Amino acid sequence: MAVLDKPGFCDSHRSVTHREYGRARRSFDTELGFYQSKSWRLLRAGFLRMHPLCEGCAKLGNETPAVVADHIQPIKDGGGRFDPSNLQALCVSCHNRKTAQETARRHPRG
Repeated sequence: MAVLDKPGFCDSHRSVTHREYGRARRSFDTELGFYQSKSWRLLRAGFLRMHPLCEGCAKLGNETPAVVADHIQPIKDGGGRFDPSNLQALCVSCHNRKTAQETARRHPRG
């Protein structure tokens, strides 16, 4: 049995964890760059002007202002970045719920 004298990972797992972190970080930086691009900001603003109410809340009969132009099919799953038919207007609550469901599907527990 190995005993760790410092918190963290053992030598055999440290490089794997570091490599996975680097891969995830590069992916995050790429996504962040996209969402800060002028092209995306213009599409998002125009889309929310055309769709001012949350589509998730509307299905429940509620009128809530939309603040997120959400990709229906995530970009990482092949959804079109600039395809308006792949966008839906959501409030923060509906967007967070959808994102949590996608994350749970991607990374099942157990």
